[in-house]
Amino acid sequence: MNENKVQIVTLSGLTCESCEKMVSKRLMKIEGVTNIQVTASNGLTSILASRQITIPEIKKALEGTHYSVVNNL
Repeated sequence: MNENKVQIVTLSGLTCESCEKMVSKRLMKIEGVTNIQVTASNGLTSILASRQITIPEIKKALEGTHYSVVNNL
């Protein structure tokens, strides 16, 4: 049985609830992602996944938007 992993990244460009929903929708399309929590006020995004999600995967999921990865914790 695989144990889910939590990863936290900081994103820039988030300003509202609509931004949170857009980012969540895009990141949920990454294989292995089971849950997303996005907080526009500080940009913190928590990713729950069955495997380690790479920064390039996150960047690819956000292509075509004005959201970008600032760092990962």
